[in-house]
Amino acid sequence: MPELNWIGKAAVVKHHKEVPFRLLETDPELSCGDPDSGNLIVEGDNLHALKALLPRYAGQVKCIYIDPPYNTGNEGWVYNDNVKAPEIVKWLGETVGKEAEDLTRHDKWLCMMYPRLVLLKQFLAEDGAILISIDDNEIASMRMLLDEVFGQRQHVATFIWNSAGHTDNQLEVKVNHEYIVAYAKNRKKLDITTAVDPNTREESNLWNNRAENSITKNGPGNPPSEILLPEGFPSEEPEISQPASKIPEELESWMLTEKPTSSAIKLRYPEISFPLKRDLLHVEENKLKVPCRVFQVGQMQENSSYSLRMDFSH
Repeated sequence: MPELNWIGKAAVVKHHKEVPFRLLETDPELSCGDPDSGNLIVEGDNLHALKALLPRYAGQVKCIYIDPPYNTGNEGWVYNDNVKAPEIVKWLGETVGKEAEDLTRHDKWLCMMYPRLVLLKQFLAEDGAILISIDDNEIASMRMLLDEVFGQRQHVATFIWNSAGHTDNQLEVKVNHEYIVAYAKNRKKLDITTAVDPNTREESNLWNNRAENSITKNGPGNPPSEILLPEGFPSEEPEISQPASKIPEELESWMLTEKPTSSAIKLRYPEISFPLKRDLLHVEENKLKVPCRVFQVGQMQENSSYSLRMDFSH
C-alpha cells in the first residue's frame, strides 16, 4: 500500500501514547440539564479531550463526525485556518522539535491530524464509522492518511457536498462543493441504512428501498434506446420467430418524442417488459433474416462480436 510521508511524521506516529490521561472537571456555571444524562460538552485541546474520554467510551461510539481545519491558509476566519495558531505552533515545537521550523503548512496539518485520527479510531465500535468534512486543499492527504490509519478497505464513500453559491462568475473554475469522507472501523460489519437524496426523482426505485447497478450505458434512470438489429445479426438461439410486440400507440409515441426513463414507463405501464420489438423477429441458422427495430433498456452494439442474447420469451 502506498504510504504518505511528511516532515515530522516520525515524531507524531506514536504521540497519542504520550498524551497523558486527564480528569474532566464539571463546571456547574456552564452546565444545564440532567447531570446523569451522559451528555458532555468538552472545552479544551481536542487531543487532550479525546484522551480523557477514551477510558469511558473506547470501542462504543457508532458514529463520529469531525470538521477539522481545511488548511486553506485563511488566518482571518472564525479560527486560524493556516495552522499558525499559537496553540498549534507551541504544540508542534514541543512534539516535533527543531524539525518543526522546516515544516510547510501541509506538514503541520498532517502532524496535527495524525494522532487525533488514531485516537478517534479507538472510540469506534466494530460497526461504527467516522465522517470527516474537508475540501480540495487537503482531500488527497486526508484520504491517504485515513487509508493508513483505518485501512484502504475501510473506505465507505467520499460524498460530494454541494455548498451554496453561484456558478456564474468570472473565475476560471468555480468550486462550489466540499467533501465528506466516510471510513468504517470494520466495513463488513457496518450496517448502512437507506438514505435518499430529497432531490431524487419521484419514480426512482430508491424510494422503494431498491437500487440497481448496471454496466450498460442505459439503465432504469435513462430512456430506453431504439436499436436497429440488421440482417445477419448473430443470435445464440438457432431459430426464433416472433411477431412484433404489442406496444400501445401512445407509449410508442411517448418513447420516441419525450424519451421517458424506463422507470417512469414501468410506473405508467406495469405490464410492459423490455425488450420491445417494433418489427417481426425472425432468426434462422443463428442469424437474423430481416432487420428488426427494438426498444431496449441497455446497450447493444451492432457488430459481429455481439450476439442476440436479449430475453424475447414474452
